[in-house]
Amino acid sequence: MSLLFFSIQNAFRKKAVVALAILGVAFGIALMTFLLSLVGGMENRAESTLGDLSNKIMISGKDAIFGGLFLGMGTTPIPSSYMETIKGIPHVTKVYAQVSAIMRPFNMEYDMPLYGYGAQDISTVTGIPHNKIIEGTAPGADNEIIIGTSLQKYMKFINSPYTIGNVYQFIVPERGQAKVLELKVVGVYQTGNEVLDSAFSGSEQLAMDIGNIPDGKVSSINVTVDEIDNLESAAQSIRNDLSGQKPEVQVVLPNEVLNPVKDVLDLFGRFLIAVSVVAMVVGALTIMVVMLLSVINRVREFGIMKALGWTPANIIFLVLVESLVLSMLGAALGVSLGYAGLVLARDLIALDFANLSWQTAFYICLASIFTGVAGGIYPAWRAKSAAPAQILRGM
Repeated sequence: MSLLFFSIQNAFRKKAVVALAILGVAFGIALMTFLLSLVGGMENRAESTLGDLSNKIMISGKDAIFGGLFLGMGTTPIPSSYMETIKGIPHVTKVYAQVSAIMRPFNMEYDMPLYGYGAQDISTVTGIPHNKIIEGTAPGADNEIIIGTSLQKYMKFINSPYTIGNVYQFIVPERGQAKVLELKVVGVYQTGNEVLDSAFSGSEQLAMDIGNIPDGKVSSINVTVDEIDNLESAAQSIRNDLSGQKPEVQVVLPNEVLNPVKDVLDLFGRFLIAVSVVAMVVGALTIMVVMLLSVINRVREFGIMKALGWTPANIIFLVLVESLVLSMLGAALGVSLGYAGLVLARDLIALDFANLSWQTAFYICLASIFTGVAGGIYPAWRAKSAAPAQILRGM
């Protein structure tokens, strides 16, 4: 135990060496912390969105983009009477309509989606944004809307924040022309579904007015199935029952559309993990170089220690403990820097999904231990090879 305490104290003898080793490890661990948190956040967000859509089927017009994934936004409306046909299909547990529209904030050059929900949907259908309000209240009138968290953070990033209680102007089409509509933001919602959280939500009537959707028509029909194993059969039954209907529809399983996107995210995640491993290796090399220089400068010291009775195992233990202590201190600083980077990223680039979990922190601790041990092995081997007789003759 006394050897352990002596080794820890000995690690701080040379301030320049300590600072260089700690900073070298800290920058590598900081990058590792940031990237692994980013990977974990992306995986969580993808799993949340896929999980929310895992047992659902979407029916929308034939011209709907992304297979109707965006709830029929911008598509030809379909008759709501299709819902009665779908309700009788085996394994279907819920059928509900969705109306959506596109509107453009005043003085902006891009459009944003608005999803509308009826009063019955708010109370009976899980996953509806009005049930997921985290700030403010649900819309109580047709001129009130709520905003998804992802869209809110993005708008804040581009310096166009939407504040609860304020009234904002939107440009909406009307018979080939455009008019300005004033809507009040009354709340913020979060569902975990990235599609819904990147939009506005309001009353069904508001969405129908903005999207010019006539009575008896909807943008899309969403179907929930009792079990995932029954998705394919239920979807095929829907296709068969609606075949030949006008307007034509497309029946899509969201997972089929999102899985390729998830594959791309997984590939990007593996790339970020590879970069993290490189950062860890750089940290280990930094420790090794610093400790090796320290060992070379202390060869005479190690020779005297061996002459006084220190064994090669004692010297190896001394150098490895010094390396491990410096590595752990660098890791602590690196995690702090990495977390600060995450906070800064959330504020500056709206990177809200990066998350430093306990699991990520555990992996980083293991990496720092590996860095310290790996970086100290060769210097420790060099240190134990010091020959007392040769060193004492040279004094």
